[in-house]
Amino acid sequence: MKKTLIIISKIILGIFSIALPFFIIVFLLTNVIRIYEYDQLKWIALLICAIGFYISGLINRKTSLKLVPFLYISLLIFIPMRCFYFPLIYFLVLFATISLLITRNEINKTIKLASIGVMSGLFVYFLFSQPLIIRQGESIKLDQYGELINGKTIWDFTKKKSNLLPESVFLDSQSKSFDLKSLKNKTLYISFWATWCGPCRAEKPKLEKLKADFKNNSDIVFIDISVDGDEEKWKKYIESNKPSGIQLISKDYAKTRNLFNLSGIPAHLVVNKKGEFGKARIIENAYSLLSDSVHLNKFLHRKLPKKINSFDIDNYRMVKYVELDSTNTVYYTTNEKNRLLAAQLNNNLDTMRKKEKAKFINLLIEKFPTQNNDSLIYKVIFSKSNIENVEFESENE
Repeated sequence: MKKTLIIISKIILGIFSIALPFFIIVFLLTNVIRIYEYDQLKWIALLICAIGFYISGLINRKTSLKLVPFLYISLLIFIPMRCFYFPLIYFLVLFATISLLITRNEINKTIKLASIGVMSGLFVYFLFSQPLIIRQGESIKLDQYGELINGKTIWDFTKKKSNLLPESVFLDSQSKSFDLKSLKNKTLYISFWATWCGPCRAEKPKLEKLKADFKNNSDIVFIDISVDGDEEKWKKYIESNKPSGIQLISKDYAKTRNLFNLSGIPAHLVVNKKGEFGKARIIENAYSLLSDSVHLNKFLHRKLPKKINSFDIDNYRMVKYVELDSTNTVYYTTNEKNRLLAAQLNNNLDTMRKKEKAKFINLLIEKFPTQNNDSLIYKVIFSKSNIENVEFESENE
């Protein structure tokens, strides 16, 4: 009886032994090394798996081989890590098996060395197959392409090209399969969300307004994809709130997260007619992307002018979209009084109105001007649009 209890205790201890490397590695990555989006890196899950199962194997090195399979219960820890998906699960099982195997005395040394070689080779492959970026600064700052500004890239051997929409099938509210690639020659705006996600629900009004503003454009399709684990809860939300656009749900959040390289939700993607997609983090920025196909393609291929990293929205005052045709427009005034900023600005806007036929303009006026002799020089940032009353948010927020 005592021997049985010892064996059971070792198995239970072996199952939970994976928690030790898990918490240590996560702590080091988030607080010491500060790797950006570490939960997206496959090699980290494999490292945790290898160390955890090696410890488990040492604890149970004398346990009967018939009982060793119970130790694989530890793999369930990768479900909340969003790593429990195909094909990664195959490699997790392989790493777990090799880690257990090399702790067994009855296994030939040559087999052990060969297994370690295989595991090491695979680990190196996964290590360098994804970019490694060290975060610099407490808050995350992204540029116009959704890429990290305050980060140092240690290595990145991935090819810099626009992403093509991956093979992915979701379910509609009738539980029928829906393939995104069936929407050919359409511009897509895809939003990933969940009913349990507070920020997702909070931005729903902005998303619905965006859909309403483009409702007369048949070339643009809006798709909301839920990652809820509870399909019935999602259906109830859809029935109660009746959001516009196509409503779908993911059958496997971990797989979807990996396919679309999502660091979290809410997340928004914009897809051109060729099936190339990019992240459009802020809903308001979608107006310019959806209004102009040339602008959208430049965005997807990273050909837009680079934004200056030092840009800070707090240093600017905003004038909302105003009609360029208006003869009484005051674009901005010193101390918020009706005093014209500069005649040159009027000339620039008038030229834009005539040549580019933009109906509205959004102005960002520098709060703190540069003193030049007796003149105050303001920096002005403006963008055109055919959509009225669009608000502006900093992409660095």
